[in-house]
Amino acid sequence: MDWTMDDQPIWMQTRSGPLLSMPYPIEVNDTRGVIWYHYSSGELADLIVDQFDEMLAQSDRLVCPISLHPFVMGRPYRLRQLRRALEHIARERDRVWIARPRDICAHVEGLPTGTVPGTENEGHCSRSRRAQ
Repeated sequence: MDWTMDDQPIWMQTRSGPLLSMPYPIEVNDTRGVIWYHYSSGELADLIVDQFDEMLAQSDRLVCPISLHPFVMGRPYRLRQLRRALEHIARERDRVWIARPRDICAHVEGLPTGTVPGTENEGHCSRSRRAQ
């Protein structure tokens, strides 16, 4: 989950076999935004909302990853703004699937061969290299 090359999962070929790469956010990431760039919790929440809204307007087949860490946005004085952003996303539940990487991986494995770019859907997320 650290290749930032696309907004959809792709299969990558490795020496150990296929590996499903999940989109990883560089900017929609509390560590980078709050710790490195010194965004306020409100600014990060706005960034999350804007990213989500724009991606939803562009396509219904993209992954909109958000990287959160309990030691950053999990602090009580930041939770209100994070909750605001997550509630905004939750209001679109009928249009989006809110999932963890392992849920996305399991879904991708069930798709017809060739649906997801890369190694023709040969991966096995349920093995030791499973996305968490």
